[in-house]
Amino acid sequence: MYAAKAAGRNTFAFYDEVLEARQQAIAEGVRLAEQALKESALVLWYQPLVALHGPVLGVEALLRLDRRDGTLLSPETFFSALDHPLLAGKIGRFVLDSAIHQGLLWLEQGIRLRIGINISARHLLDSSFMQDMHAVLERYPDFPRELIELEVTESAPMLDFPSAIMTLQAINALGIHIALDDFGTGNASLTYLQRLPAQTIKIDQSFVRDILVDDKDLAIVTGVTSTAQALGMEIVAEGVETLEHARKLERLGVNLLQGYAIAKPMPAAAIPDWVRCYKPVLLDN
Repeated sequence: MYAAKAAGRNTFAFYDEVLEARQQAIAEGVRLAEQALKESALVLWYQPLVALHGPVLGVEALLRLDRRDGTLLSPETFFSALDHPLLAGKIGRFVLDSAIHQGLLWLEQGIRLRIGINISARHLLDSSFMQDMHAVLERYPDFPRELIELEVTESAPMLDFPSAIMTLQAINALGIHIALDDFGTGNASLTYLQRLPAQTIKIDQSFVRDILVDDKDLAIVTGVTSTAQALGMEIVAEGVETLEHARKLERLGVNLLQGYAIAKPMPAAAIPDWVRCYKPVLLDN
Protein backbone atom coordinates (compact mmCIF):
# COMPACT_ATOMS: atom_id res chain seq x y z
CA MET A 1 0.00 0.00 0.00
CA TYR A 2 2.74 2.48 0.97
CA ALA A 3 4.76 1.60 -2.13
CA ALA A 4 1.72 2.28 -4.30
CA LYS A 5 1.08 5.60 -2.58
CA ALA A 6 4.71 6.62 -3.04
CA ALA A 7 4.45 5.83 -6.76
CA GLY A 8 1.73 8.46 -7.16
CA ARG A 9 -1.43 6.72 -5.91
CA ASN A 10 -4.11 5.23 -8.17
CA THR A 11 -1.81 2.30 -8.85
CA PHE A 12 -0.82 -1.01 -7.28
CA ALA A 13 2.32 -2.86 -6.17
CA PHE A 14 2.91 -6.58 -5.75
CA TYR A 15 4.58 -7.88 -2.64
CA ASP A 16 8.08 -9.31 -2.90
CA GLU A 17 11.05 -9.59 -0.57
CA VAL A 18 12.91 -6.64 -2.10
CA LEU A 19 9.84 -4.42 -1.70
CA GLU A 20 9.41 -5.61 1.88
CA ALA A 21 13.05 -4.81 2.71
CA ARG A 22 12.71 -1.37 1.14
CA GLN A 23 9.57 -0.59 3.10
CA GLN A 24 11.19 -1.75 6.33
CA ALA A 25 14.14 0.58 5.67
CA ILE A 26 11.72 3.47 5.09
CA ALA A 27 9.84 2.69 8.30
CA GLU A 28 13.11 2.47 10.24
CA GLY A 29 14.19 5.86 8.90
CA VAL A 30 10.93 7.42 10.04
CA ARG A 31 11.29 5.79 13.46
CA LEU A 32 14.86 7.08 13.85
CA ALA A 33 13.90 10.65 12.94
CA GLU A 34 10.82 10.65 15.15
CA GLN A 35 12.87 9.43 18.10
CA ALA A 36 15.62 11.98 17.36
CA LEU A 37 13.10 14.83 17.41
CA LYS A 38 11.79 13.70 20.79
CA GLU A 39 15.30 13.35 22.23
CA SER A 40 16.74 16.53 20.62
CA ALA A 41 19.29 14.37 18.83
CA LEU A 42 19.16 16.18 15.48
CA VAL A 43 22.12 18.50 14.92
CA LEU A 44 23.48 20.65 12.11
CA TRP A 45 26.96 20.50 10.69
CA TYR A 46 28.21 23.06 8.20
CA GLN A 47 30.16 22.81 4.94
CA PRO A 48 31.87 25.97 3.67
CA LEU A 49 31.13 27.60 0.33
CA VAL A 50 34.03 29.60 -1.13
CA ALA A 51 35.04 31.70 -4.11
CA LEU A 52 38.00 30.38 -6.09
CA HIS A 53 40.23 33.37 -5.53
CA GLY A 54 38.29 35.06 -2.79
CA PRO A 55 36.82 34.68 0.67
CA VAL A 56 34.55 32.22 2.40
CA LEU A 57 31.07 33.23 1.25
CA GLY A 58 28.92 31.01 3.39
CA VAL A 59 28.07 27.54 4.61
CA GLU A 60 25.46 24.92 3.88
CA ALA A 61 23.64 23.57 6.93
CA LEU A 62 23.62 19.77 6.81
CA LEU A 63 21.37 17.66 9.00
CA ARG A 64 22.85 14.88 11.13
CA LEU A 65 21.49 12.52 13.76
CA ASP A 66 23.66 12.28 16.86
CA ARG A 67 23.67 8.73 18.21
CA ARG A 68 25.26 9.99 21.47
CA ASP A 69 27.98 7.33 21.13
CA GLY A 70 30.39 9.42 19.09
CA THR A 71 28.78 8.62 15.74
CA LEU A 72 26.62 10.73 13.46
CA LEU A 73 24.09 9.45 10.95
CA SER A 74 23.73 11.26 7.65
CA PRO A 75 20.29 12.03 6.19
CA GLU A 76 20.53 9.01 3.88
CA THR A 77 19.81 6.90 6.95
CA PHE A 78 16.49 8.62 7.66
CA PHE A 79 15.78 10.16 4.25
CA SER A 80 12.23 8.82 4.20
CA ALA A 81 11.37 11.02 7.19
CA LEU A 82 12.31 14.28 5.47
CA ASP A 83 9.17 14.20 3.32
CA HIS A 84 6.98 12.28 5.77
CA PRO A 85 3.58 14.00 6.26
CA LEU A 86 3.92 14.08 10.05
CA LEU A 87 7.65 14.87 10.28
CA ALA A 88 8.64 17.09 7.34
CA GLY A 89 7.33 20.28 8.94
CA LYS A 90 8.81 19.51 12.36
CA ILE A 91 12.23 18.74 10.90
CA GLY A 92 12.03 21.77 8.60
CA ARG A 93 11.21 24.13 11.46
CA PHE A 94 14.10 22.72 13.49
CA VAL A 95 16.55 23.26 10.63
CA LEU A 96 15.34 26.80 9.89
CA ASP A 97 15.53 27.86 13.53
CA SER A 98 18.87 26.20 14.29
CA ALA A 99 20.64 27.44 11.14
CA ILE A 100 19.53 31.06 11.44
CA HIS A 101 20.24 31.13 15.17
CA GLN A 102 23.75 29.84 14.47
CA GLY A 103 24.24 32.41 11.72
CA LEU A 104 23.35 35.14 14.19
CA LEU A 105 25.85 33.80 16.73
CA TRP A 106 28.61 33.90 14.11
CA LEU A 107 27.58 37.40 13.07
CA GLU A 108 27.94 38.54 16.68
CA GLN A 109 31.51 37.20 16.53
CA GLY A 110 32.20 39.31 13.44
CA ILE A 111 31.83 36.39 11.00
CA ARG A 112 29.35 37.18 8.24
CA LEU A 113 28.28 34.03 6.42
CA ARG A 114 25.48 33.18 4.05
CA ILE A 115 23.54 30.20 5.38
CA GLY A 116 22.26 27.62 2.90
CA ILE A 117 19.22 25.81 4.35
CA ASN A 118 17.73 22.73 2.69
CA ILE A 119 13.93 22.69 2.43
CA SER A 120 12.07 19.46 1.69
CA ALA A 121 9.47 19.38 -1.07
CA ARG A 122 6.68 18.54 1.37
CA HIS A 123 7.53 21.39 3.73
CA LEU A 124 7.94 23.89 0.89
CA LEU A 125 4.53 23.02 -0.55
CA ASP A 126 2.77 22.88 2.81
CA SER A 127 0.25 25.66 3.41
CA SER A 128 2.00 26.48 6.70
CA PHE A 129 5.45 27.01 5.21
CA MET A 130 5.30 30.79 4.88
CA GLN A 131 3.90 30.97 8.40
CA ASP A 132 6.95 29.01 9.58
CA MET A 133 9.21 31.35 7.62
CA HIS A 134 7.70 34.49 9.11
CA ALA A 135 7.89 33.00 12.61
CA VAL A 136 11.62 32.31 12.40
CA LEU A 137 12.31 35.77 10.94
CA GLU A 138 10.44 37.33 13.85
CA ARG A 139 12.55 35.32 16.32
CA TYR A 140 15.79 36.56 14.74
CA PRO A 141 15.06 40.07 13.43
CA ASP A 142 18.74 41.09 13.62
CA PHE A 143 19.95 38.46 11.16
CA PRO A 144 20.20 39.95 7.64
CA ARG A 145 17.72 38.29 5.33
CA GLU A 146 20.11 38.48 2.39
CA LEU A 147 22.31 35.98 4.26
CA ILE A 148 19.55 33.34 4.16
CA GLU A 149 19.47 31.08 1.11
CA LEU A 150 16.83 28.37 0.93
CA GLU A 151 17.94 25.35 -1.10
CA VAL A 152 15.25 23.37 -2.89
CA THR A 153 15.81 20.47 -5.26
CA GLU A 154 14.93 21.23 -8.86
CA SER A 155 12.27 18.49 -8.82
CA ALA A 156 10.42 19.82 -5.74
CA PRO A 157 8.51 22.63 -7.53
CA MET A 158 7.38 20.23 -10.24
CA LEU A 159 5.08 18.48 -7.74
CA ASP A 160 2.85 21.57 -7.73
CA PHE A 161 4.36 24.18 -10.00
CA PRO A 162 1.81 27.01 -9.48
CA SER A 163 1.94 26.73 -5.68
CA ALA A 164 5.73 26.45 -5.71
CA ILE A 165 6.08 29.58 -7.85
CA MET A 166 3.86 31.57 -5.48
CA THR A 167 5.80 30.38 -2.42
CA LEU A 168 9.21 31.04 -3.96
CA GLN A 169 8.13 34.51 -5.08
CA ALA A 170 6.91 35.23 -1.54
CA ILE A 171 10.28 34.10 -0.18
CA ASN A 172 12.12 36.39 -2.61
CA ALA A 173 9.85 39.26 -1.56
CA LEU A 174 11.18 38.82 1.99
CA GLY A 175 14.71 39.43 0.72
CA ILE A 176 15.68 35.76 0.92
CA HIS A 177 17.56 34.00 -1.87
CA ILE A 178 16.60 30.71 -3.54
CA ALA A 179 19.05 28.08 -4.76
CA LEU A 180 18.15 25.11 -6.95
CA ASP A 181 20.03 22.25 -5.30
CA ASP A 182 21.30 19.03 -6.93
CA PHE A 183 20.71 20.61 -10.32
CA GLY A 184 20.83 18.22 -13.26
CA THR A 185 19.39 15.20 -11.46
CA GLY A 186 15.74 16.06 -12.16
CA ASN A 187 13.72 16.70 -15.31
CA ALA A 188 13.63 20.49 -15.37
CA SER A 189 13.41 22.07 -18.80
CA LEU A 190 14.98 25.39 -19.75
CA THR A 191 11.52 26.97 -19.78
CA TYR A 192 10.92 25.68 -16.29
CA LEU A 193 14.28 27.06 -15.16
CA GLN A 194 13.54 30.46 -16.66
CA ARG A 195 10.23 30.72 -14.77
CA LEU A 196 11.57 29.77 -11.35
CA PRO A 197 12.45 32.76 -9.14
CA ALA A 198 15.84 31.36 -8.14
CA GLN A 199 19.14 33.21 -7.94
CA THR A 200 21.57 30.27 -7.68
CA ILE A 201 22.10 26.91 -9.35
CA LYS A 202 24.06 24.26 -7.47
CA ILE A 203 25.38 21.68 -9.94
CA ASP A 204 25.03 18.22 -8.46
CA GLN A 205 28.17 16.45 -7.31
CA SER A 206 27.34 13.38 -9.39
CA PHE A 207 28.24 15.43 -12.50
CA VAL A 208 31.10 17.42 -11.00
CA ARG A 209 32.89 14.35 -9.63
CA ASP A 210 33.74 12.87 -13.04
CA ILE A 211 34.30 15.97 -15.20
CA LEU A 212 38.00 15.09 -15.43
CA VAL A 213 37.38 11.67 -16.99
CA ASP A 214 33.84 11.64 -18.42
CA ASP A 215 33.10 13.77 -21.49
CA LYS A 216 29.34 13.46 -20.96
CA ASP A 217 29.48 14.82 -17.43
CA LEU A 218 31.79 17.58 -18.63
CA ALA A 219 29.30 18.47 -21.36
CA ILE A 220 26.44 18.59 -18.83
CA VAL A 221 28.36 20.87 -16.45
CA THR A 222 29.41 23.08 -19.37
CA GLY A 223 25.81 23.33 -20.61
CA VAL A 224 24.35 24.09 -17.18
CA THR A 225 27.04 26.73 -16.61
CA SER A 226 26.37 28.45 -19.94
CA THR A 227 22.61 28.45 -19.32
CA ALA A 228 22.96 29.83 -15.80
CA GLN A 229 25.33 32.55 -16.99
CA ALA A 230 22.89 33.54 -19.74
CA LEU A 231 20.12 33.81 -17.14
CA GLY A 232 22.32 35.88 -14.81
CA MET A 233 22.31 33.20 -12.12
CA GLU A 234 25.03 32.38 -9.63
CA ILE A 235 26.66 28.97 -10.17
CA VAL A 236 27.96 26.70 -7.41
CA ALA A 237 29.73 23.38 -8.05
CA GLU A 238 29.10 20.75 -5.39
CA GLY A 239 31.36 17.79 -4.69
CA VAL A 240 34.66 19.46 -5.63
CA GLU A 241 37.09 16.79 -4.44
CA THR A 242 40.51 17.87 -5.80
CA LEU A 243 42.44 20.93 -6.93
CA GLU A 244 42.28 19.53 -10.46
CA HIS A 245 38.48 19.75 -10.27
CA ALA A 246 38.77 23.36 -9.09
CA ARG A 247 41.08 24.29 -11.97
CA LYS A 248 38.80 22.64 -14.52
CA LEU A 249 35.74 24.41 -13.10
CA GLU A 250 37.56 27.73 -13.22
CA ARG A 251 38.19 27.24 -16.95
CA LEU A 252 34.48 26.51 -17.40
CA GLY A 253 33.56 29.75 -15.63
CA VAL A 254 32.42 28.25 -12.31
CA ASN A 255 33.97 30.23 -9.47
CA LEU A 256 31.97 29.16 -6.40
CA LEU A 257 32.90 25.80 -4.93
CA GLN A 258 31.82 23.40 -2.23
CA GLY A 259 33.37 20.03 -1.48
CA TYR A 260 36.12 18.05 0.20
CA ALA A 261 38.88 19.93 -1.67
CA ILE A 262 37.82 22.94 0.37
CA ALA A 263 36.49 21.38 3.58
CA LYS A 264 34.43 18.54 4.92
CA PRO A 265 31.29 19.34 6.93
CA MET A 266 32.16 20.37 10.47
CA PRO A 267 30.39 21.30 13.71
CA ALA A 268 29.42 24.92 14.21
CA ALA A 269 32.11 25.46 16.84
CA ALA A 270 34.85 24.69 14.30
CA ILE A 271 33.71 27.22 11.70
CA PRO A 272 35.17 30.47 13.17
CA ASP A 273 38.77 29.20 13.32
CA TRP A 274 38.44 27.56 9.90
CA VAL A 275 37.20 30.81 8.35
CA ARG A 276 40.02 32.84 9.93
CA CYS A 277 42.66 30.40 8.66
CA TYR A 278 41.24 29.85 5.18
CA LYS A 279 43.35 30.67 2.14
CA PRO A 280 41.89 30.56 -1.39
CA VAL A 281 42.00 27.08 -2.88
CA LEU A 282 43.61 28.45 -6.06
CA LEU A 283 46.03 31.28 -5.47
CA ASP A 284 46.29 33.89 -8.23
CA ASN A 285 49.98 33.26 -8.59
